[in-house]
Order: sequence, then C-alpha cells, then structure tokens
Amino acid sequence: MPASSHLQQSVMEAVERYEMPLLRYARRLLGDLDLARDAVQHAFVQLCSESSNRLEERIAPWLFRVCRNRALDHLRRGGREQLLLDITADSAVEQTLAELDSREVDPAQAIEHRDLADRLRELMQKLPAPQRETIDLWCEGLNYRQIAEIVGREEGHVRVLAHRGFASLRKHPLIRGLLSDDVSQSETIHSFPAR
Repeated sequence: MPASSHLQQSVMEAVERYEMPLLRYARRLLGDLDLARDAVQHAFVQLCSESSNRLEERIAPWLFRVCRNRALDHLRRGGREQLLLDITADSAVEQTLAELDSREVDPAQAIEHRDLADRLRELMQKLPAPQRETIDLWCEGLNYRQIAEIVGREEGHVRVLAHRGFASLRKHPLIRGLLSDDVSQSETIHSFPAR
C-alpha cells in the first residue's frame, strides 16, 4: 500500500473513532459548537501532517492535546480564559442521556434519569477545573497516562486529581445513596476507577 493511501486510511480511521469524543470535549471547554468544530478540525488537519507510524500508539492523547491547545487558543483570543474554569459537563452523563433517548424507557424512569443527570452536572461544576477536566477525559475512555500527556502533567498528579474528584463526588449524599445499594460506603469512598 502506498504511503499516501496508508496515511489517508489512518486519518479516516482516526476521524471515525475520535471525532465525536473530541467534539464533546472541545464543546465542553469552549461552550460553543462552532469553535469546538474548528478545534477538532484543526487537530485532524495537524494529524495529516504528522507521521502516522510515529503516532500510532499515542494517537488519542495526541489528538486530544492538539484539540485542547486549539481550544485554549480560542479562549485566550476571546479573552474568555475564565470559561475554561466555568464550562464543563460530565460526558458520561451526556452519553447516558443519549442512550436513554435511543431506547424505549418508561417515562417516569426517563424523568428520574434526567433529574439525576442534571444533579450530576451541578456536582461536576463544583469540582476544581483540573479535577473536572481529568474526570471528563477519563469518561471519554482515556487512561491516566493518556490524560497526563494531554494536560501536560505527571501521571501521578493526574491520578491524584481523579482520586480527589471521584472522592468528592462520592461524598455527596446523592451519589453515596446511589452507590450504597451496590457496595458499602467505606469501599465506595476509598476506591476509585483504575485505567
């Protein structure tokens, strides 16, 4: 297969796999769908100029980092740096809502799920920005090493941010009540997702 065909195929596979997660992430950072699309497009244009062999194992963190940097550029240019601290949403909540919308669900159950999703968004907003961003990227399926590469921090620091963020969420009575059905509170508070 010629090099240009291999590159084209690699880029198309990356677009298919990462376009929506990148768009959700950029939209949460920017609060603007058009600017988010620009950031995602920029990441894929940059991918076309990179050596696909060099990036194959690190393509997800590379794309998220390029997208994040472009989003931060937009925020700086617009004098809206504070938005990075204020705008975020839990992608897991959004994905759950999308799944609920695509299935037939009891209307009462759907209302309960939407109420829960709204409360989770509120709780996520109360977390410090670095914890929110770490949990947000984790919800997009990235592991701690990849998140560290994206945000430019040490992996250990990212694990601490995630642990503190998840622990803060677990301490809230709403979350504690949901989790106590499955595990004891002591296990819930001291455990956190590993990736």
